[in-house]
Amino acid sequence: MFLSDLSIKRPIFASVMMLALVTLGAFSYKRLAVDMFPDVEMPVITIVTKFPGASPESVEREVSKRVEEAVNPIAGVKHVYSTSRESVSTVVVEFQLEVRINEASQEARSKIAAIRGELPQGIEDPIIQKLDFSAMPVVSLAVRSDALSPRDLTTFVEKKR
Repeated sequence: MFLSDLSIKRPIFASVMMLALVTLGAFSYKRLAVDMFPDVEMPVITIVTKFPGASPESVEREVSKRVEEAVNPIAGVKHVYSTSRESVSTVVVEFQLEVRINEASQEARSKIAAIRGELPQGIEDPIIQKLDFSAMPVVSLAVRSDALSPRDLTTFVEKKR
């Protein structure tokens, strides 16, 4: 009742207030930060171990299985996945949502360091990384041409970025 009486008795005041609110909203909207992905930390770590010259079977037997067995007892582990390819072992450890990923990552580092002597001599140091969505690319672009060679196509695309 108050707003309608005020608007009828003082239409210029009501118009100025509405204009001020619209202007404030427009400025606020322009300053509003928009992010493709919110800042969410997924409790997932990957452990990549390179074993140069090894077959997928030996990578699985000598590296992947031992790494899986080492990280599986960590508190809060939900799933452990591994992929063994020629010369590369990738172990993905998914934790419960309540787990703090920094603490879990440090514990995984210590477990890997503890079994380092049991792993083959020829492996490189395991790389332990947290899954970070903000570091991933937003857009990937693939190009193809029947007329240009791969080198010319690469040069063309780099110039047109």
